[in-house]
Amino acid sequence: MTPMTSATQFDSVIAQFLDTLKLKNFSGDIEVSDAQRLISATDNSIYQMMPEAILFPKSNQDVQKVMSLLAEPQYQSVTLSTRGGGTGTNGQSLNNGIILDISRHMNQILDFDAENRIVTVQTGVVKDQLNAFLRPLGYFFAPELSTSNRATIGGMINTDASGQGSCEYGKTSQHVLEILAYPLGGEAIRSRALTSSELADIDEFPLVNKLYDLLSPEKEAIHAHFPQLNRFITGYDLDHFTQDSHKNLNHLLCGSEGTLGVFTEAKLNVLPIPKETALILITYDDFIKALEDAPFLMHSDPTPTSVEVIDNIVMEIAKNDFIWATTEQYFEGIDYAKLKAIQLIEFNADNEIELQEKITAFTAYISNSQNESRLSVRPLLGKKAVNDIYGLRKRAVGLLGAVQGNRRPIPFVEDTAVPPQNLAPFIAEFRDILDTANVSYGMFGHADAGVIHVRPALDLKLEEDRPKIRHISDQVFALCQKYGGALWGEHGKGVRSEYAKTFFGDLYPLVQQVKAIFDPYNQLNPGKISTPNEAIPLLKIDEVPLRADFNRQINSHYWAENAYNTTLYCNGNGACFNYDTDAAMCPSYKATRERIHSPKGRAELIKEWLRQRSNNIVNKDFENEVYDSLSLCLSCKSCAGECPIKVNIPASKSQFLNQYYQNHQRPFYEKLLISSEKMAITTSKVSGAYNLIASSKLGKKAFDYVGLVDLPLMERHKYHVANKLYKELSTGNLTALSKVKNREKAVIIVPDSFFMFYDATTFNATVELLHKLDIEVFVAPYQASGKVAQVYGALTQFEKEAQKQQALLKELEAYGIALVGIEPPITLTYRDEYPAIGLNTPKVELVQEWLSRYLQTHQAPQIKTKADLKLMSHCTEKTNATHAPKAWQTVFEAFGLQLELMKSGCCGMSGGFGHIKKNLEVSKKIYSQSWAKIIDQNEASTLLATGSSCRGQVKRIDQKTIVHPLVKLNELISMTH
Repeated sequence: MTPMTSATQFDSVIAQFLDTLKLKNFSGDIEVSDAQRLISATDNSIYQMMPEAILFPKSNQDVQKVMSLLAEPQYQSVTLSTRGGGTGTNGQSLNNGIILDISRHMNQILDFDAENRIVTVQTGVVKDQLNAFLRPLGYFFAPELSTSNRATIGGMINTDASGQGSCEYGKTSQHVLEILAYPLGGEAIRSRALTSSELADIDEFPLVNKLYDLLSPEKEAIHAHFPQLNRFITGYDLDHFTQDSHKNLNHLLCGSEGTLGVFTEAKLNVLPIPKETALILITYDDFIKALEDAPFLMHSDPTPTSVEVIDNIVMEIAKNDFIWATTEQYFEGIDYAKLKAIQLIEFNADNEIELQEKITAFTAYISNSQNESRLSVRPLLGKKAVNDIYGLRKRAVGLLGAVQGNRRPIPFVEDTAVPPQNLAPFIAEFRDILDTANVSYGMFGHADAGVIHVRPALDLKLEEDRPKIRHISDQVFALCQKYGGALWGEHGKGVRSEYAKTFFGDLYPLVQQVKAIFDPYNQLNPGKISTPNEAIPLLKIDEVPLRADFNRQINSHYWAENAYNTTLYCNGNGACFNYDTDAAMCPSYKATRERIHSPKGRAELIKEWLRQRSNNIVNKDFENEVYDSLSLCLSCKSCAGECPIKVNIPASKSQFLNQYYQNHQRPFYEKLLISSEKMAITTSKVSGAYNLIASSKLGKKAFDYVGLVDLPLMERHKYHVANKLYKELSTGNLTALSKVKNREKAVIIVPDSFFMFYDATTFNATVELLHKLDIEVFVAPYQASGKVAQVYGALTQFEKEAQKQQALLKELEAYGIALVGIEPPITLTYRDEYPAIGLNTPKVELVQEWLSRYLQTHQAPQIKTKADLKLMSHCTEKTNATHAPKAWQTVFEAFGLQLELMKSGCCGMSGGFGHIKKNLEVSKKIYSQSWAKIIDQNEASTLLATGSSCRGQVKRIDQKTIVHPLVKLNELISMTH
């Protein structure tokens, strides 16, 4: 493969096109940097196509200008593909020409007509964004899909997306009332079902009538040819267009994947949210038997809303994912040794009585049938249970990519659709194909609609695996034909369009004529679904460049290094594009909405940087683009916890910076931050002078000069060793530990710099509270953990500090007394970053992990005051130690208190990030998106936060004080006893 094209080496025609577009006052963004282009070179498919430029329009007028210019004769060689969420699994939005990305700016909800239940949106609106708007009004946009937190409405329309519940709610096209489309030439079309008066005026809609005159003579042949499926043919739906007397152009446009025009607005019908909901969870010891059971389940009276199936492979992977913390309670008592499949049967109702009647009737219905493979049947009532389980189901597609090893499940035959009654024999033969090819796989999907997602595990870097794409695809397509189905039941055609010609058969010339009417020179998303004539070929599944073509150029030792290996396995699923600002991943992306600042974007940049290094390519401009992207990473590690693939950008960032600063000058503010852990001891001895200087105008000017906003002030402890509430150990003198009589009632606190020097409030309260619980408290000698050095890529220093700290922890471990940490990101460094550099480190628990276990066997004083308390956990803690927030609930329950776990995003501070001047605005933006709202809507006295940085950010921006959970517990005990 050739090196990545420089931004100065564009196709001359495209360069001229962009220059002309600027002259026409295009108000959007035109991106031509290597980094921006690279981010749009991949989606969630196996393919990679480098575009020449990315356009981000800000208005309909911008799109009109692009499409008008594209139609001019001198630009007939310029190609354009539309992009939304970039979650496609078939390369639909990939193109070597221009990418038109709607999502950055055109993402507003324009109008809601409650009387007619119609919402009007720009097509860059994310599906979950829309439903968040509709939910308080009592409505929802029904088509469901696993990528709903990042998939755009435009993307859903372009692939005619559907998912869970489609048998009741249908596909996207069945909810689209009107599309504002811009075909080639730029003259806007409002596509909709025409009224009787409009139909009477045949001259008003020449395009619609031209298409109808072309297709209607073949109406019967078309209807006879298309399979009658719940997942009817996606894209160029000749059947519904010719059957509909209203000449609704939407039938052709929905699912057309950007090959007929650009969609900028849509009117959608919405439905009332069901008031009550439940799931029946049925387990099986045989996957095929579960599929055989699905048609029987769907024919019950009452009819379920949906029947979803998951295999045991997905379930096993889920146990190692953060989602398991919220779902494992629903699977208690299940025999996992026998488990091969789970089916989820959903029911909805307007009230609890009606819902319970449906459950009772359904349970009676299935009890009268014989299916020896059923292991258990259990109802799960309430929206929380349903949402929790569907949260696991939504992560299934990503979880499959998290299997270990180089061969990982990939999408290329994953959304086949057959009549539900044919599903079991179809999947049995599908399995035979995969077993014969000697590949492993996982399966899940919509049993009610006859759609099962199957991802064979391949390593396309290997020559022996690459031909299997063709071999398996050909056989699966033939199998779909045999069972009356379609290869593309849900995720569109994209590069798989090469099978369209055979699928459409004698009707394919009609499809080509439709394409030619809209796009005579094959400029719009070329090679997908159809071409305008026989002389122009469709793309081939094994001729389009693969991501693996680039990945295989990366030296093998990078794949083996812990710092890079998870990043290199990023499969583009886009979970990090989550619209929800109350989700932890990814704060810098949420603040900037720039995909180069997302884990996926950063992963692509790092991969390309490693590829260039492996090929001895020197591209300093691109390296600086990688640096700029990573400099806004907060190193919160939410990606390492929440990404289905566990892409760990902070680890890769650390390794990258270590390399980068070998040839570049490290900023002075980073040097200060890196030294802060070691300097804390010295600074504490002159804390009064330090605080005076740090809070003075002169001190703030000095901070500003070196690139910092400020640094936290130090607090003196109220208690000292002389108070005998705790014993402070010193290096080389741990004899006090040998005198402990009851080691179960003793604890060694491994201090961090925040706990030891900056946050006396938490230190004092921790000591007091543990003393009240009759626990003998020791504070280990303070040493730098190396965390800050690791964050900023000072890896030599990190290794030295880590080795020294590990030696101390080993020495402490020998006394058999529990080791605990207070500050989550520091404590978790011992279990994550230390082992990554080969240090076998003793277990250092988060304080609540140990305390929750201690209080199981020791009585805690009951607090009579019933406070309304809410916990905001540190991002690193809740995403990388997923049971840690629940451990706090257990601790508070032991004292007779209820603790609500708040769903919150990032506070924006993240250690040193918020103290760096160039990060200040981003830090404040991140805070405003989640924390600021929670702080504003609650009394500060009711809010608790585990992160010192988080508490400092609240104090800094909102001038409010929220405390550590241990501080609140100690305060409440003091008040009631």
